[in-house]
Amino acid sequence: MRREVKKVVEDRIKEAFKVDGINFKVEEPRDPSLGDLATNVSFLLAKTLKRNPNDIAQDLARILSEDSMFEEVSAVRGFVNFKLSPLFIRSRFRDLLKEGEGFFKEDVGKGTSVQVEFVSANPTGPLHLGHGRGAVVGDTLARLLEFFGFKVTREYYINDAGRQVFLLGVSVFVKYLELQNEEIPKSIQEIYDQEGYKGEYITDIAKSLSEAVGSSLTSQKPEEIKKVLLEKDFPFPLEYLKKYDPKDEIELCSLFGLDMMMAEIRRTLSKMNVSFDSWVSEREIRERGLVEEVLNILKEKDLVYEKEGALWLKTSEFGDSKDRVLVKSDGELTYFASDIAYHLDKFRRGFQKVIDLWGADHHGYIPRVKASLKMLDIPEDWLEVYLIQMVKLFRDGKEVKMSKRAGNFVLLEELIDEVGQDAVRFVFLTKRSDTPLDFDVDKVKEKSSDNPVYYVQYAHARISGVFREVKSRTGFDPEREDLSPFVDGLKEEAEVKLMKKCLTFKDEILDIVLSKDPHHLPNFLIDLASDFHNYYNHYRVLGSEESIMRARLSLLKGVREVIRLGLKLMGVSAPDRM
Repeated sequence: MRREVKKVVEDRIKEAFKVDGINFKVEEPRDPSLGDLATNVSFLLAKTLKRNPNDIAQDLARILSEDSMFEEVSAVRGFVNFKLSPLFIRSRFRDLLKEGEGFFKEDVGKGTSVQVEFVSANPTGPLHLGHGRGAVVGDTLARLLEFFGFKVTREYYINDAGRQVFLLGVSVFVKYLELQNEEIPKSIQEIYDQEGYKGEYITDIAKSLSEAVGSSLTSQKPEEIKKVLLEKDFPFPLEYLKKYDPKDEIELCSLFGLDMMMAEIRRTLSKMNVSFDSWVSEREIRERGLVEEVLNILKEKDLVYEKEGALWLKTSEFGDSKDRVLVKSDGELTYFASDIAYHLDKFRRGFQKVIDLWGADHHGYIPRVKASLKMLDIPEDWLEVYLIQMVKLFRDGKEVKMSKRAGNFVLLEELIDEVGQDAVRFVFLTKRSDTPLDFDVDKVKEKSSDNPVYYVQYAHARISGVFREVKSRTGFDPEREDLSPFVDGLKEEAEVKLMKKCLTFKDEILDIVLSKDPHHLPNFLIDLASDFHNYYNHYRVLGSEESIMRARLSLLKGVREVIRLGLKLMGVSAPDRM
C-alpha cells in the first residue's frame, strides 16, 4: 500500500507543481493517531519550490483529500498524513482473496541472476548453532528473492584444502592409533595437542576407520587401504577417497574424515529443510589453476610484492587497513588467495549479484575481499556481505555451552532433534542476523503465546479448524467458496485493522528483499497472529448471522493466506491441525 500511495502522491505533485523525480518516503507515522501513512515530500519540495514546507503540505493535503483512496488527509508540521479509506481497504482485500499468493508477487528481479553463498562451514566438524542461523537466513533470503523474480543459485563453498584439513587428518590418525593401542609419534602428538580437533566426533570417525581396516592402516600402503575402504559399505559416500590418492596415513585419514563430515553436514542441512544448487570445492579451485591465474593477473598489474619471503597484496591502496599475505614464507597459499580466485570464478560464471553470508568473526575480512575485487575490475556493488552472529542456547534458565559430542560447542543437529526444524528456523530469524541471539529451549517447547512459532502456527491451525467446523455444521465450505463478495460486510474497526495488516504484508516482504533483513518476517507474523487471536476472542464467527459469518470467514481466509505465505517463505510448516 505504501507504493500505491507514493504513486498517487507522485502523480499529484507532477500535476500541481510540475515537479518530477523527488525521492521521498511514504511510511507509517510514529503516532498512529495521525493516520495509516505519512510522507516527508513537502520538505523536499520546499527546496525546489522555494516555499515553506507547511504551506506545501497544506496544499497537498487539500489536493489528495479528493482521492477515493483516502478517508482523511491532513498536514501536520510539514508532513502529509493519510488515513486510508475502508472502501479502498475492502477493495484491495477482495483482490487478495481472489488472487491468493499471487497478490503479493511482483517481478522486481526480472530474472536477475543472484548467487547466495551461505553456511560454507569447514568440513572438519559438525555444524553448530551459528552455522544453523546462517543456513536459515541464507535460505530465507533465497526464497524471498525467488518469490520476487530473481534467478537464485544457492551455493556452499567447501574449505577442503589447507592446514585445517591436515589437522583433521592428524586428529583422526591420533584417535585411530589410540583405538589400536599403537604408539603415537611424538611429532604427531605435539601437533594434535596444540592444534588438533578434540570433539568426540573425531573418535567416531576413527572408530569407523578402525572397524573397516583394523590394524592395517600403519602396516599397508595408503593405496591398498583405499582399495579396502572402497569395497566396504558405509552409510555415506566416499567421494573424496574415490577422487584422490592419499600419499600417507594422515592424508588418508583426512579424506575419510572429509567424506564422513560432509555426509553429516548434508544430513543436518536436510533436517533443516535447506538445500543447495551447487557445492564448490576449494581444493578443485586450486587444482584448476585459478589461484595461480589470479596471482599472475595481480603480478601483471604490479599489485603484489615480496617481503620476508612471503607474497603480499597491496590491499591498503584499495580501502583495506593494511596489505595482506597471499603466499606464506613456506610457500603455502593463504585462504585469502583461494577466496579471491573463488570470487573471480563466481564473476566469470555470470552472476549479476553475489550475496555472501559470513560468520561475525569475518568482519575484518570484508575490506580485503572488496579490495581484491576492485583490483580485478569487478564492480564494487557486485558483492554484498552480511554477517551472522552466534547463538546462545539456554535451558532451565542457564546457558548451555557445549555438546558432549562436539566438545566445545552445541551441535545444530541436537537442537533440531530436540525442538524440531520449525522452531529452529523461526526463532533463528527473530532478530537481525548481525546481533547475538538467545535461544530458550524451554520456551519453544511451550504450547502458549510465549512460544512465537506455536503462536503463529496455531493461528493458521485455528482458522483451518473454524473452516472445518463451518463445513460440518452448515455444508458451506470456506476452503472452496469464493468469499470475496462478502468482504463488504467487514465494517468493525478491528476488522478494518486486520485487513490493513494483511495488505501491508506486500510492502513488508519487498522491504525485506531490498534490505536483505529477514528478521522482520517472523515479527510481522507474530503481530498479525496477535491481532487475529485478539479479534477471534472478541467476535463470533460460528453462530453469528449468516451474512456476518461469511464476511468474517472472508477475513479469516485472508489472514490465513498471509500466515501461510509468510511461513512458507521462512521454510516453516503451516499446520491445519495442532
